[in-house]
Amino acid sequence: MAARTHEGNRAQAQHVSHCVVLGGGYAGVLAAIRLAGKARRRRLPIKVTLVNASPHFVERVRLHEVAAGRQHAPLSIAKSLEGTGVALRVGWVRHVDAAAKRLEIAHAGGEQSQLSYDALLFAPGSVAAPSRVAGSDEHAFNPANAEGAERLRQRLSAARSGERVVVVGGGLTALEIATEIAEARPELSVSLATRGEFGGDLSPRGRAYLQKTFEELRIDVHARVSAREVLADRLVLAPEASSAPLTSLPADIVILATGFRPSALAEISGLEICPDGRLVVDDTLRSPAHPAIWGAGDAVAVVGEDGSFLRMSCATAMPQGVHAADAMIATLAGEPAPQFGFSYVVRCMSLGRRRGLIQVVDRHDRPQDRVFTGGFAAWIKEQVCAYTLLSLRAERALSGVYRWPGQQRASSASAPSVGRGKRGVGGLDAVAVR
Repeated sequence: MAARTHEGNRAQAQHVSHCVVLGGGYAGVLAAIRLAGKARRRRLPIKVTLVNASPHFVERVRLHEVAAGRQHAPLSIAKSLEGTGVALRVGWVRHVDAAAKRLEIAHAGGEQSQLSYDALLFAPGSVAAPSRVAGSDEHAFNPANAEGAERLRQRLSAARSGERVVVVGGGLTALEIATEIAEARPELSVSLATRGEFGGDLSPRGRAYLQKTFEELRIDVHARVSAREVLADRLVLAPEASSAPLTSLPADIVILATGFRPSALAEISGLEICPDGRLVVDDTLRSPAHPAIWGAGDAVAVVGEDGSFLRMSCATAMPQGVHAADAMIATLAGEPAPQFGFSYVVRCMSLGRRRGLIQVVDRHDRPQDRVFTGGFAAWIKEQVCAYTLLSLRAERALSGVYRWPGQQRASSASAPSVGRGKRGVGGLDAVAVR
């Protein structure tokens, strides 16, 4: 009897938990590296698989540069994972079966496969927000992904002197792509049409510098207007005042940069989501409704200190990915999972290659009076972009090295953790089937 018990314990100890990371963006790749590194350091029986639709890592923070003609070599996810032990599976996840703990994956050529997991890190990211502008599918460009940025690059490379480019949007992407094009292609006529106040989410000093930069680059600004229709040679605008008549802006190239929405995968899969479609998680980034799932990045509703959701960005996605990985490791090891903490510091904006704007914010992302501008700010923004890739290499070389502002290092979660205090790595499995 004792011999059988010993053999059973040994088999239990040898159980290998399969952690799957869904999504190969900023959150997912860093999380996969962190998971594998910490499991290796702690000698936990865990294997890690990363699933992504493409074998390439897309630097979304540089897509406006690509669209304006700047070349960036494709980045291989497999190369980023070298030496980590993380397996890469390329394919589109069509459905997450939370009850069966299984992914349904579509591959090139029409092949289908399934992948089972013990723990899932859900990080499919975001896509371009659906356009409500008539004619946009036929006549507009959207650089929200690598394919869209490349289509726009090709069109701009063929543009003749004097052609009119109109960027629709007032957020970071719109401001960056308008200035990037105006600086790289001064022979083109560039305009920006935005629904709200121009630079409305910046401090007065930030708005003043933004206005000065647009004037220097000869970018016309049309504020408090909404795009209604894109035609072959113009953009129809509706002024903010409802009684004002529609206006028309000549346009040879219309670029929509009107925001992002979370991946629809959580909704399609029947996971618990908030009204905007993001996965609901607790303060450890674990799904209360689906205990074997953690989340990170743009497709996850993470609540900040002030009670509002953290905005979609690389700056928030990477810390979330690392924290979710740490929480998964803690839970699989039968330990309390830490609460997620995050503090904003700055918003970084490139305004072409020679100018930048660094807006200092408080920990809740509210703009402060202090800003950095000009060439120094452009240099800072470039270092921030480079740091994203450096972080992957650093975490691969020394697991646990990644840190961020506001990180909670030792606090335990207020919500109970499934499997806590049970039986180590197997504890998650024991509770998840209840």
